[in-house]
Amino acid sequence: MAGRIDFGRSTQDQVPCFVAIMAILHQEPTASAFARLLRKDLVADDYVQLAHLFEEVSVLALHRHIAEELLFDTFAFDMYWDELREDVLAVRRSTGNDKFCENFEIAAERARSYRQDYPPKLRWQRRDRPGDGPPDLGGGWGGGGPDRKPDPAGSPSSSSTPAGGPGQGSHH
Repeated sequence: MAGRIDFGRSTQDQVPCFVAIMAILHQEPTASAFARLLRKDLVADDYVQLAHLFEEVSVLALHRHIAEELLFDTFAFDMYWDELREDVLAVRRSTGNDKFCENFEIAAERARSYRQDYPPKLRWQRRDRPGDGPPDLGGGWGGGGPDRKPDPAGSPSSSSTPAGGPGQGSHH
């Protein structure tokens, strides 16, 4: 597995930090701006506010206080950067602060790599994460047994993905 990026592994002790991030994103004043970001309908005041928040979250990830794996499975940092990049670059130019949101930019590139390594779950061909053993072919989230054929429509069967299963909550 040489050449693959280590995105860390999420652990139970990271849950409080993750829940705190979720609370910030889903409470005002951030919630409205975040909803507009998801709809690609940002207003002028949203750009720097969201970029700075993602900078702070990125610092936690890049310093390994929360696993990138957990953040990148939940959030689309690469796509958020694509939406906010021009405003971040304008702030850098106008203030002379080349470090403004640099951790967000780095995290976005790492998120882009994560997206390439781990495509959306509903379109997966079973792929292991670094460090995982052989796939469990007996069922569960990713298995389904050796004789199971992929759904030609690309959607999970009701028998393989229970309600609230993978992909739920990965709407960000």
